[in-house]
Amino acid sequence: MPRKTIVITGTHLTPALALIDKLTKNNWHIIYLGKKKKEQQLLPKGVRLIYISSGKLQRFNKISSLTTGIKLPFGVFQSFHYLKKIKPVLVLSFGGYTSVPVCLSAKLLSIPIIIHEQTLAAGLANKLIAPLAKKIAISWSQSQKYFPQKKTVLTGNPIRRELLKPKKSTKYQILNTKYPVIYITGGSQGSLIINQTISSILEKLLAKYSIVHQFGLVQADNHWQQQLDLQKNLPEEYQKRYLLQKWFSASELTAIFNKADLVVSRSGANTVIELAFFAQPALLIPLPFAQKNEQMANAQFLAQKGTAQILNQKDLSAKSLFTAITSMIIQINQFKARAKKLKPLIIDQGTDNLYRLIIEVISGS
Repeated sequence: MPRKTIVITGTHLTPALALIDKLTKNNWHIIYLGKKKKEQQLLPKGVRLIYISSGKLQRFNKISSLTTGIKLPFGVFQSFHYLKKIKPVLVLSFGGYTSVPVCLSAKLLSIPIIIHEQTLAAGLANKLIAPLAKKIAISWSQSQKYFPQKKTVLTGNPIRRELLKPKKSTKYQILNTKYPVIYITGGSQGSLIINQTISSILEKLLAKYSIVHQFGLVQADNHWQQQLDLQKNLPEEYQKRYLLQKWFSASELTAIFNKADLVVSRSGANTVIELAFFAQPALLIPLPFAQKNEQMANAQFLAQKGTAQILNQKDLSAKSLFTAITSMIIQINQFKARAKKLKPLIIDQGTDNLYRLIIEVISGS
């Protein structure tokens, strides 16, 4: 049986990776049209990456909007060229500005489009593409009001297989110390301001806690080297309790989530879903420049459930971060008890549901 080709696009890579695993196991040929740097480091072998030019969609940034206006026609031209050559049976978009030229081209070529929305609201790119799409998959029922009801399907968010069926791991001895474990992350890309603030209080934290730190894949090389130098110059006892990596795989992340007492993080849609799935208390620092304050809405969802606290980036300092962490650790058992009630809210069959929707669309049913 010949392999069908599907094109995946968009900047939200975490759910895409979960679906790619499912597609690969079912003998699909996958091509990713993306923005190159992060995707290149995370996509599995066998998935071809093609770089597409696209400016960043931002409502309130005139310079970025001008750049987008210039790059968009070129991105459409590129996408049209590649899609015409590839002839995929479907284009699947996971949102973000990269997806716009790809989906415009797919529509011009009469290639069916499915878009997937991860957030509790709706991303700007997905709202723009929605009229072109055959189906719109959403992760939360709250997102239904942003899209046409007739073509919107509640699938849930694809969760990586390794997170759903974790393997026992003793790789990280740091997770088995007598000290509370704090996992710090700015997401796969990382956050410079979070990294710098943590660095300023690192020794103070390590006097009381074990720290697991995901630095980020797209942080500048000189910042990464500075962090390595900081780690190297820590007292030996503190070095044993500080695990630093640019990025953790899904299996590594499972071990971390199962042992962490507290997560300090941004509040992207996939982060919120994984925090809820693992019943993990969190101190959230929403990205203030996200579309329609999307990350604040995500953070407020968990805060209202009593499983998270919010520290606004404008209030972020060495003192405020250390105080917030200390305060939450003191009450961590109460936070954990409330977090356990969140898991039933998560649709853990998101990957299978989205895969079934793909089959329905290409079969015309």
